[in-house]
Amino acid sequence: MPTDPPLAPLRERRRAETTAAVARAALDLACERPWAEVTVDDVAARSGVSRRTFFNYFPSKDEALLHFAPAWDADLIAAFRTGTGPALDALEEMLVAQTGRSAQHREDARRLFGVVGDNPLLLPVVLGRIAAVEEELAAAVREREPGADDVRARVLAASAATVSRISAQCWMDDPEADPVAAVRAVFAALRGLAG
Repeated sequence: MPTDPPLAPLRERRRAETTAAVARAALDLACERPWAEVTVDDVAARSGVSRRTFFNYFPSKDEALLHFAPAWDADLIAAFRTGTGPALDALEEMLVAQTGRSAQHREDARRLFGVVGDNPLLLPVVLGRIAAVEEELAAAVREREPGADDVRARVLAASAATVSRISAQCWMDDPEADPVAAVRAVFAALRGLAG
């Protein structure tokens, strides 16, 4: 006799689907008109949820829009945190894995950065998100290398953030570019600076 699937994975999948639908609605609206003219009610209506449900998923319309902005997958950052070996090599492998996983959101990222370019008021929010991602990585470096000083941790985190930004610019400028190859090329250039 077949059994029903566990409720937790079903809830998680529905939550992920609703999160993506709300975020995509925000991005679609931002591509259609100035972001300042888009309201939470507009995003909720476009995604088929109530205003109250919207706030169960995102604290603001900006956060919904930035859902596809850069972030580290929890399992990748956890593996980096507990790993061994040269941190720069591990950062490269983590960024390669993250880039490979994010292939399905590449067009969303391209559209998002176009929206940010057209709406300078979003820039502080995006910079705040990037700073938070960078700080998360610096904390992971400090945990991976307990003796590392704060400057080393911040330099490694900033280096990874720079590689991410430059490699993303490569594939955003050239739709034919291989994003993973771009990450490898930028890391090679980074290593070349030290030699």
